Amino acid sequence: MKNTMGNYEQLTGQDAVKELKEIVDHQRICMMVTDTSNYPGHSRPMAVSEVDDQGVFWFLSLRTTSKIDELIRDPRMSLYFANPSDQEFLTLHGNAVVLNDMARKKELWNPMAAAWVPDGVENPDLRVVKFTPGEGYYWDTKDGKLIAGVKILLLLLSKNKSDDGGVEGKLTV
Repeated sequence: MKNTMGNYEQLTGQDAVKELKEIVDHQRICMMVTDTSNYPGHSRPMAVSEVDDQGVFWFLSLRTTSKIDELIRDPRMSLYFANPSDQEFLTLHGNAVVLNDMARKKELWNPMAAAWVPDGVENPDLRVVKFTPGEGYYWDTKDGKLIAGVKILLLLLSKNKSDDGGVEGKLTV
């Protein structure tokens, strides 16, 4: 369901999943924030292994990292994506669970993971982090940087300040 109000578009369900998958397809690296009960939390860059059709995010990580201990203590987590080249931005808040599921590890394994897990998918410390977003917010030009720039320039020259070519809104998966 979409509720459009000018450049504001609230997305829910499959519309939200489609938008976040599109943004993540363009920018797979995010800032993952854990330990959110201790301001400002603990952030680090992480590569998304997969976003499934329900909007669940999947990551690979070693259980020996601080993020795993933090998530076991407090499952709340936030993800922040920035893709300035396409003028796409995404913030998500939700909960994570740490799994030791060999079948899922094998499904998510890719050559990039070998840089952080040299022993491969069989490493006994390898874990899967499953993040289920509850809510979020997105900003997206839909037209890319060049077209958005032209629209902003035209806005500066006109009296109509209604459309900068972008859309933003709350996401609920």
